[in-house]
Amino acid sequence: MTNLPLHARRVVSIRPISAAGWTAMTGDRRATHAGAAANYHYITRTRGEDARGVIDFRHRDDLVAFGLELPASHPTWAVEEGRIWRELDTAIDAMPADIVQAWHVVVSLPAERDSDDWIAMVRDYADGIAAWGPAVAWAIHARADDTGGWSVPPHAHLLMTTRVWKHEVRHGETVSSWSGPAMRERLHSRWLEKLPSSMRLAAASPYRVGTMTPAHPDCSRLMGLFGPREPAKPPRRVGRSHRRYYRIRKVGQARKG
Repeated sequence: MTNLPLHARRVVSIRPISAAGWTAMTGDRRATHAGAAANYHYITRTRGEDARGVIDFRHRDDLVAFGLELPASHPTWAVEEGRIWRELDTAIDAMPADIVQAWHVVVSLPAERDSDDWIAMVRDYADGIAAWGPAVAWAIHARADDTGGWSVPPHAHLLMTTRVWKHEVRHGETVSSWSGPAMRERLHSRWLEKLPSSMRLAAASPYRVGTMTPAHPDCSRLMGLFGPREPAKPPRRVGRSHRRYYRIRKVGQARKG
């Protein structure tokens, strides 16, 4: 079962983006694409270039919609397609290969809902992340088959920078509140809160064939996210985010696989 794509095995996965494709995090250690720009072109199914050459994912036909969420104080240049991620690659080019420059988050979407619901869910989730200051690119992938199921189950990818992306003296420096355990837990719990109860239970249950593996290696902590707990002190919010997105195609009424 290890060859199944992540979105078929767990409802939330957070992977680091680094030139070495390495992380000290427990859980899934699979490498993602080496640079931020490569990840951006992968999730948006577009063509571009980075230091390693041409990147082209236009042959993929599962893109439903994609967009970019930015904090309210974003500079005007930030809306240029792919610019944040290209500049991020340049900013960390001379740093060690295992430096994490961004998170690549993969979340599963409820198959019984339609593309309008998926877009609303993902934009709201990304907007909540961007309100803390990071830039967040997102894309939804899904493809229905001829049997009433899915050849590509509905899921979304989000890129979130863990480094200062604006043009300032700290450009390229790590932001601890974006890259630490508190942010990873927030990314997990806030997506789980949006899901139907059946998907939440799958995310917090031991692995069984036909179900999803835990979204967090410590299942007891995960279950605690839905009960009474002492609220964590949030970092300072930077205001409502700028919202921009592109609808690619209408999948229609979603089908159960």
